[in-house]
Amino acid sequence: MIETVGYLAALGAASMWLPQAARALRHRHDPASLAALSLVTYGVAVAFNALLLGYGALQQARPVMLAGAVNLTCAAVIVAVVLGARSRAHRAEAATG
Repeated sequence: MIETVGYLAALGAASMWLPQAARALRHRHDPASLAALSLVTYGVAVAFNALLLGYGALQQARPVMLAGAVNLTCAAVIVAVVLGARSRAHRAEAATG
């Protein structure tokens, strides 16, 4: 029963991150759409979800590992997409100006 609660919590955690990662991927070629995403926030999310994943592995807590893995993947995707879009925007701006 306790593990079921853990999996429900992991599902809830994933439900917060998956839509944002999907949106970032959909708008990856539009830096203006991604401007509101904070790289600092998602960078911190990458770090803390990596810690969460490690903790879950050390404790052999599969629900915690699942939540950490999904959240880490989503946060890393968002960071990569935003960095890529901003880099392309800066290169385009430098080429025209």
